[in-house]
Amino acid sequence: MSAIEEPRPLAKLSSQQAGTLGELLTVAKLNTLGLAAYMSPEGAPGHDVMVVVEGQPRSIEVKTRQFLKRPTEITRWPMDMQTKGDADFFIFIELDLRIMAPTFYLLTNEQALATFRDYIGGGNRYPPEVRKLIRPNDFSALAPSAAPAAIATEI
Repeated sequence: MSAIEEPRPLAKLSSQQAGTLGELLTVAKLNTLGLAAYMSPEGAPGHDVMVVVEGQPRSIEVKTRQFLKRPTEITRWPMDMQTKGDADFFIFIELDLRIMAPTFYLLTNEQALATFRDYIGGGNRYPPEVRKLIRPNDFSALAPSAAPAAIATEI
């Protein structure tokens, strides 16, 4: 008889794994909303994903943070605006590792700048500020200007 192994405790992904997963989840979500989206080439300056809005390519910088029990474990989304600040949109993801469920926060460049807190060597977006400003899983900022209800809140 073989012994039944005890399940290992849930552990966080590496930063690179979480980042790649967040980018893949973003592309999948945008595609399910009927938008043409694709991953940018590795090392593309200032963005991770491209999406076509009203026939024009738009850049998206994706930042993913993960939690094991509650979203309040996420204290910041770090970002260097010197290298990432030109993106058209930003998607901040809270990733619940227990069920691999992402919560997306889509911000325009202007909204991202409004929630940015600068410090030497980098900067942060603080989740409470983002949550106050942006409804979770609301992708209406990507809707064609003629039909903003076409891409409503998801799921």
